[in-house]
Amino acid sequence: MFRHSDIFQMGAFTFATAMMSENRTDAILNPTGMLFKMYRDHFGTIPVEVTGDSPQPKPAFPAGGDQPAVNPGSPTYPLDVSAALSEDHKTLAIAVLNPSDSEQSVKLIINEAKLASTGKLWRMAPDFIDATVQVDKKAGVHIEEQSLGPLPDTITVRPFSVNIYSYQVQ
Repeated sequence: MFRHSDIFQMGAFTFATAMMSENRTDAILNPTGMLFKMYRDHFGTIPVEVTGDSPQPKPAFPAGGDQPAVNPGSPTYPLDVSAALSEDHKTLAIAVLNPSDSEQSVKLIINEAKLASTGKLWRMAPDFIDATVQVDKKAGVHIEEQSLGPLPDTITVRPFSVNIYSYQVQ
């Protein structure tokens, strides 16, 4: 929906309770809730065009039901890359999602912006695709925060990871 925010004014997750793990006395965010919070806290609101030379493959099954006529995602297959500026245009955030079970790399070329020489990375990268977060149990998913130097020309991301790179625009 973010890529088409010129059409969509709002989107919502239907059940807030689907983003939590709770018992009779405690509640914590589950991985879905953590993901929404990570994007809310660290991803911008003004879409920035992302191009690439590796388009998403055509759908494998006939359109209809849960199968769309066109696969969503950026032309950076197998990764999905999106970018946004903060509302004040002072920060560029680049989100790189790796849904595959192997490490992946992507070459980044930033046009029409000069970025600061330091930035931040927020990452969700569980060891297993079915990792969970439940009250009273050791969390299998965490949001890691890391300070970075200059944005490298090529970044490599872990399997099953969501990564948000954030740099001030100079």
